Amino acid sequence: MPRPLSLKHSGITLLWIGFGLTLLAWPHEGRTQSPDTLWTRTFGDANIDIGHCVQQTADEGFIVTGYTRSYGTMSGRNVLLLKLDSSGSIEWHNAFGGEEDDEGYSVQQTADGGYIIAGHTLSFGAGGKDVLLIKTDTSGNQDWLQTFGGPSDDEGYSVQQSADGGFAVAGVTSSYGAGSRDVWLIKTNADGLESWSRTHGGMSSDGAWSAQQTSDSGFIIAGWTFSYGPGYLGNAWLVKTDSLGNHEWNRAIGGTDVDRAHAVQQTADGGYIIAGYTGSFGAGLYDMLLVKTDPSGNQDWLQTFGGAGRDYAQAVHQTTDGGYIVGGYTLSYGAGGDDVWLVKTDSDGNEEWSQTYGGDSSDVAYSVRQTNDGGYIAAGHTLSYGAGLHDVWLIRLASIPTGVGEIASRTLFQNYPNPFNPVTTIRFALSEDCAVRLVIYDVSGRTVRTLIDANMQAGVHDLRWDGRDNAGGMVAGGIYFYNLQAGTYKTTRKMVFAK
Repeated sequence: MPRPLSLKHSGITLLWIGFGLTLLAWPHEGRTQSPDTLWTRTFGDANIDIGHCVQQTADEGFIVTGYTRSYGTMSGRNVLLLKLDSSGSIEWHNAFGGEEDDEGYSVQQTADGGYIIAGHTLSFGAGGKDVLLIKTDTSGNQDWLQTFGGPSDDEGYSVQQSADGGFAVAGVTSSYGAGSRDVWLIKTNADGLESWSRTHGGMSSDGAWSAQQTSDSGFIIAGWTFSYGPGYLGNAWLVKTDSLGNHEWNRAIGGTDVDRAHAVQQTADGGYIIAGYTGSFGAGLYDMLLVKTDPSGNQDWLQTFGGAGRDYAQAVHQTTDGGYIVGGYTLSYGAGGDDVWLVKTDSDGNEEWSQTYGGDSSDVAYSVRQTNDGGYIAAGHTLSYGAGLHDVWLIRLASIPTGVGEIASRTLFQNYPNPFNPVTTIRFALSEDCAVRLVIYDVSGRTVRTLIDANMQAGVHDLRWDGRDNAGGMVAGGIYFYNLQAGTYKTTRKMVFAK
């Protein structure tokens, strides 16, 4: 397979991928074609550098955390914080830690424009590994650092700024709780000082890799359990708490083999989507696992994806069309070793497209998100490309295939961003030249703005609406509808102008 052309500069490698280059493998035939790769980037130097989590930032760029052994003034692993602009160019990076191993697993931009990182530390704290929580300013400079833990190993894997401005951290503790390891949920104030903490689990090993505050101000937690469920090798575990972290219900998911949940998100219908891997179901040794539940944690459906080898899901995100983007890695498909694997499904978990990315060595995605323009961003590590050993690897995808020949029908996409203030972009695709009329209406059906009424060529088109009506006045905040007529094709979507 041809290798991509690399240009190294200031620790970041740009991989220029022509659309004719056979970089990607097709695990399944007969599916929708995957989106084009807009760009990929590696970050690192001669040593090991890993990206565990990526989030899009308010300026349309990206923030990444993980760990680095190439940068920082300390020995061992240091927490990495990496800021990129919208095109993937590096803006700044920083490293945090002491003389032992310290890693970041989750990052989020905070309401003040800074960043919050959760992970674990061997350099600070009470003993063994301790949960690590770091708050930075907008430039990645440390505001404060807090640790949580006891004499044994305690780790943080997920962080979210909560509705009250504080932070919720989920992970696992060996210092507290009922068993050898327990789920640990910690709630702090805005300065990272503990407000309360709760453990969940039985007499065996139980832990959390992902958590999110829910619409009722409680929390949903996903991970593993050896204390409950039918499998003596451990099952995926879903735990729901109230706003103070007290147990409301839990569900063990899986069979008699190994089953794990790596990610959870509350869905638009109030239920939950869980991603991980399973040895109890599927085609091979381990398969990607995707489970949808109702608001009470009862299973709506279960889907697996994979081949004869081992296939893992590390992240899941509900997309604007009601489906899901799943990220992880595969040993069943691809170019060699582990390959990054992205799977897009519809709302029922049926595969729409899947794609592998990688070279001859190990390439893994730990995080994937849908971007504001309807595309996707994935982060992980690569051994196939880059400057050193493992390098941070970022893959940026378009929302749809951009070549005219790849457009199978006329399509109107969800505007982005949504909600918006005051500018949003409306994208539509045409499989052939035709007359196009795109009109915005208010909730009463009154025409607010005609964005276009003309003949258009086949292809993908973006139109921007600046929140103004046909007379040039700014409209009121609220719900609006945009209607596309393209030849005989007619459809309408809803958007929200948030003032």
